[in-house]
Formats: sequence, structure tokens, C-alpha cells
Amino acid sequence: MNRPLLFAALTSLLAAGCGAWIGTNARAGRPQDAAAKAADQAEREAPERAKGKADASAPAAEEAPPARAPGDYVAYRFSGSFRKTPLLLTQRVVAREGDVLVVDVTLEDGKETEALRVRMSDAPSRRGEILGAAWIDGGAERPATLAAYDAMMAKTALAADENEEVLGTEAVNVEVGGGAIACQKTSFRVRIGRTKATMRTLQSDDFAWGDVGGEITAEDGRVLYRAELVDRGHADARPSAPAAAAGAEPGLAPRPATVARSEDDGEGDDYED
Repeated sequence: MNRPLLFAALTSLLAAGCGAWIGTNARAGRPQDAAAKAADQAEREAPERAKGKADASAPAAEEAPPARAPGDYVAYRFSGSFRKTPLLLTQRVVAREGDVLVVDVTLEDGKETEALRVRMSDAPSRRGEILGAAWIDGGAERPATLAAYDAMMAKTALAADENEEVLGTEAVNVEVGGGAIACQKTSFRVRIGRTKATMRTLQSDDFAWGDVGGEITAEDGRVLYRAELVDRGHADARPSAPAAAAGAEPGLAPRPATVARSEDDGEGDDYED
């Protein structure tokens, strides 16, 4: 499965349950340990069962998702009580050089904007791996480290202490950007500090950018963490410019995703450490 920028370490949480992130605490493409690989394999098999693909002799290799091209973009919103204000993360392909994508990554919180231009592998065996990065400052580039990219992505993450059990899976359709994405929704019982919660993930092997969303809600319905795909599409390829507010980017008006058979979870609040 294509591990996206947002959820590269999700399998570590599901497999080991301790000290991992639902967001990103490492660059996509890093080797997984044996437990994480086992969890990732289980995630790949779940959608196949939902679609009735029970052929055990099928090859293990997955079909590559549709290639991303200059002008393709996605926007994700992060909210919940894990932070005071929502974040908007926009990724836009500005160039393609063989198996390498040049992607402008912008993170906004309503007051500050960070923008990096990254070189990302799109080769099947290394898809999502970050090869280099540069800050975008007033339209000009200046050198940045891969650690700077990691630090940006870490702002979209929430640490969970324990994954207790899988509660179930179901096939759902997510309507966003004028089309539907067939996803596998999986629910888990987890613990964050002393707070017991339910984590739900939305994954799709057919979505070129990777996982579609996820959330963690406390037993009383408080939203601790939510990551949601709010827009996707294609526009003229161009370097991104700083946006005025989280939730809005020049030329991009995020449209909230609609998830068939999903639940409303109410307002977010603090959780117990």
C-alpha cells in the first residue's frame, strides 16, 4: 500500500501500539519492522475481502495507483483537541522528472504558513520517500534539511499509547473533489494517556496520494484528533504561494468530504494525560 505523507507511521501504532503516531513521525519510505509489515499486510488484505477477492494464489504485488502529474493537488485538514487551531496541509505537484515528483507542501494554521518544495520518489518500490527539500520564501528556494520536513509533518500528529483491539472493518465511499473514493474503514480501540478512545482510519489502494483520513474520538464523543481529505483535483501547475488562512488557499476552496455510513462525533476537547 502507498503509505502517504500523513500516515506513514500508522502501521507502527497498529502493530506495536506504544510510542507511535497516527500522523507522521518519519519520512515515508523508511523500512518497516516485522510487526509493522504484518499490520500493513493485514490492511492490504481487508479491502480485497470486502471486494470479494478471495483468490489466495494472487500475486502479492499491488497494482500501482494512477500516476500523479503536474497540477494534481490534495488538501487535508487536521483538527481536534490535540491542538488549539486547525491545520490545512496542501500538496501540489509542480513537476515530474521520471519517477521523481516535485511537490509543493504548504502547512497553514491561520496565523503562520510554512512552505517546502520536496522531491519525492514515485517509483513503486520507494513511493512517497522524500529525497530532498527546500524552503519556499517569496517565490525563491533556499536549502532545507529532511529534518525540517519531518518537523513540519510532526505538527499534524497525535501520539497514542496503546492499541487494544480491532473493532471491525467496512467498505465506504468518500465523496470529495467531485468524485467518490472507495475506501476501507477500520475501527480500533485505543488509549491515549488515561483516555480510552476509538480510532478510525480510511484507506484506499486506488488513491494515488495514499490514505484518505483518520480520527480518534473519546468514549464520550469528544474529537481528540481528526485528519480529513477536504479537496483534490487538478489545476495549472505552479509554485504555491502563502495563503491567508488555514482552510483557504489561493485558487483552492476545500470542499468537505462526505463519507457514506460514517458517524458524527461532536466537538473536540482535551484528553487526560
